[in-house]
Amino acid sequence: MKTLLRSVMYILLLVLFYNAAANAANITLSGTTQFECNLLSKYMEKHGFTYLQEIPYNNFKTNLFAANNAEVIIKNEKNNAVLGTARTDKKGNFSISVPEDSRYRIIVRFHDREIEKTVYCSEAKNIIANVGYFDSGTVDNWIEIKPVSYCFTCNLRYHENKEPF
Repeated sequence: MKTLLRSVMYILLLVLFYNAAANAANITLSGTTQFECNLLSKYMEKHGFTYLQEIPYNNFKTNLFAANNAEVIIKNEKNNAVLGTARTDKKGNFSISVPEDSRYRIIVRFHDREIEKTVYCSEAKNIIANVGYFDSGTVDNWIEIKPVSYCFTCNLRYHENKEPF
């Protein structure tokens, strides 16, 4: 009888340990932060920004840059608790290990701007956070999104074609 009781206790401890380990499982949320800009890439690179690629926008093209050194905060969707934080690298990439959950709130702070995004666990590996559009010669003039009626004719002089490195 004592042997049976010990066996049952051992199995119970194993099951409890397994459940505790499963509940403490972590996943890694990773992705990139970026912004659009029609200024010359050589001007932006001179100010520390990394050119990513050229993208089309309403019959015109604009440049995509990495939001380097942006602060990324991961919060729990249920109780708003901070699960992890990081800074992006020169190419705008981040990677944060957090407890596994069904969805997360991601907050990105860059040049006094803050965006918020909800991400599901299934999207954890390729998160793209677009922190806005940049349209002036000063590095702190941001607008959230380009208006649909945006006119590129005044700003074409800033644009160039450049292949990503």
